[in-house]
Amino acid sequence: MTDSNDAREDYLALRDSVLSVQLATINADDKPEASYAPCAWVESNFYLFLSRLSSHTGNLARNPAISLLLIEDAAATSNYFARKRASLHGTVQAVAREDEAFATIMQAFHRRFGKVMEIIEPLPDFHLFRVEVEAGSFVRGFGQAYELSGAGLDQLTRVDPRK
Repeated sequence: MTDSNDAREDYLALRDSVLSVQLATINADDKPEASYAPCAWVESNFYLFLSRLSSHTGNLARNPAISLLLIEDAAATSNYFARKRASLHGTVQAVAREDEAFATIMQAFHRRFGKVMEIIEPLPDFHLFRVEVEAGSFVRGFGQAYELSGAGLDQLTRVDPRK
């Protein structure tokens, strides 16, 4: 297996295994705001099930631009400076409860998060958002950075550290 294939496998493993992502949104004062949310990756998109009561949901209602940080669990790394991580950029779009995709996506959340979904899914302040990823990068370790491309950002191109 080539280094590029190994890196792709590492990226896909990270993407598919994270249970939550760190979010960067823009608040009402046009300032960046960091937060986090549980997530699910389904059919080339991240999905977030967010409460209207959280500030990031209000931020996204005003400005749908978002950045996600997926990062390797600190307990799984031997070097805190070189944790595997991916940064994805895109926009969010609400998925209405009446949308035919809603039930399928919620099944993924139920599989990932269990019984808590039985409590929060019916709550009227929770809304499902699809993150339509447009660009991204993956850092596998020191000197191992990749640009992400393709429909699901699943194609990796190594960044030359000399440039």
